[in-house]
Order: sequence, then structure tokens, then C-alpha cells
Amino acid sequence: MPDKKEKKKGFLKKIFLIFFVIEIIILAISGMLTRKLQIGFDDGKFIIRNVESVYNLQDKITEEFQPDRHLIEKGEHPEIYRSESLYSFFKETFGKAHALSAFQLLRMLLFVDLTLLLIALLVRRNLYKRPSKPQILFELIYTFFEDFLKETLGKERVNFTPYVLTLFIFIWTCNMIGLIPIPGFMEPTRNLNVPLGLGIMAVTLVHVVSIKVKGFRNWLKAFGEPLVFLAPLNIIGEFSRVLSISFRLFGNILGGAIIMLVVSSLVNFVLLPIGLNLFFGIFVGTIQAFVFTMLALTYISVEIVE
Repeated sequence: MPDKKEKKKGFLKKIFLIFFVIEIIILAISGMLTRKLQIGFDDGKFIIRNVESVYNLQDKITEEFQPDRHLIEKGEHPEIYRSESLYSFFKETFGKAHALSAFQLLRMLLFVDLTLLLIALLVRRNLYKRPSKPQILFELIYTFFEDFLKETLGKERVNFTPYVLTLFIFIWTCNMIGLIPIPGFMEPTRNLNVPLGLGIMAVTLVHVVSIKVKGFRNWLKAFGEPLVFLAPLNIIGEFSRVLSISFRLFGNILGGAIIMLVVSSLVNFVLLPIGLNLFFGIFVGTIQAFVFTMLALTYISVEIVE
């Protein structure tokens, strides 16, 4: 009798084989990406047919990462999934050159926020003395960050745990959301506005806490150390913190997304994209969320721990 591990391996092999066969069939139907399946209505008749399609990698990159520029160049109307009135509002507010990017970004941020709020409410509502598996998972994650904060900031600063944990979960969710195979889904962190906003928030919090711990006078005095005339350099250094922590997250997520698209197109989207998604999507996304969180925590510890 095969044990559970052998059964599990056999099941995973079957799933992998099914996905591989489906990819080969799609590739055959598309004629090595020279044709695409068209489904819709033509002259009042419902049609399903293969039509000629030219795959241009540069156009695909522009469409994926600069959607507004792509629309202007092609003169096309964006696919906004029955949100015409909302898109019109963004068009009037941000202008045609930025409307679609802003629309996609805020839509994804809203989806991430609502998802996290729903999960938090469900977990909080179903707390048990004998915890369930989801509750155990969240408690393990919370305990990990709490213990890390105790070692870094001391037991008296353990109240920073909710902030640090929320920051990590939010960034991790933003990095993972692009893996969902739904049209229009993309990682909010590959838009510079999100990492930059998170960086500004993290560094601002550092100085707010520093003022609270040291007092305003000592906080202001620290900019003139070790010599008063070096104060401008110290102020510039604080801005460099924002840029460093923000561009590190932005560059890694955007770079990973571009590499996945380019390499996938070179192998005709067969087999290799699965491994790329696992590496750039899950592994790199998790590492970058952790790195950003640890840098924010390091900035806090440098300011308040003596």
C-alpha cells in the first residue's frame, strides 16, 4: 500500500501534467502565438474563431507597465470592466496620460484593503481557546514578530508589533496579488507611488516616535551632530532613507514582473512561467516584504534605542 507521501507526489505529478498538456493545447491552437481565439458577436451572429495576431514584446511591455501610453499610441479604449463612470472621474482628475494607471492602482489597493479587513474580521470573530489552523498560523506569525521586536527594541517597545506586522502583511499581500490569474490584477508595489508612500510613512513614524522619546529639543539637536554645519547633510540623509527603502521594493517587484513577461514570451508561455511565478512572485515577494519591514524597524531602533 502506498503511503501518504507517495500519494501526494502522484497527485502533484498529475496536476503538473494536466497544466502542461493544457499549455501545449493552447499553444497549438494559437499557432505559436501567431493567432488568437476570438469570441463574440459579428453582424448579430455569435462567433468563435481563430484570427491572425502579431505578438510584439515591446508593445506587450508598454501595455502591461505603461497602459496610458499604450492606449494613446494605439488609440484604443481601455478594458475597465464596467467601471466607465469611475474611469471618467479618474480621467477628469488625473488627465488622460495617467487615468488608467491611477484607476488600476486604486482599484487594486481597495481590493487588498478589503481582503485584509475581511480576513481580520473572520479571524477575530472565530477565536477559540483551542485554536483552529488559521488562528495558529496568525498567532505564530504574530509571536515571531513580537519576539523579534523584544530582541531589537526591548520588552518596553513591544507595542510596535501591530504596526510592524501590519506593514509586512500589507506589502506581502500586494506582492502576491499579481499571481491571481484575473484580468486587470497587478501588484500595487510595482507602481512607485505605493512603495514611496510606505517609505514616507515609515520614516515619518520614526521621527514622530523620536520626538516622543527624546523630546523636540533633543530631536532637533541631533541633526547638528557631530558638527552643526553638517545639519544639511543629515537632513538630506533622512530623505535618502525614504528613497532607499522605497526604490528597493519598487525595483525588485517591477524588475521581477518584467523578467517574467520577457522570459515567458521567449518560451511561448510554456512550463517555465510556472517556475518564474514561484520564484519572482512568491519567494522574492516574500523576501522584499520582510526586507522593507526590517529596514523600517531598523530605522526606529537607531532613533530610540540608546
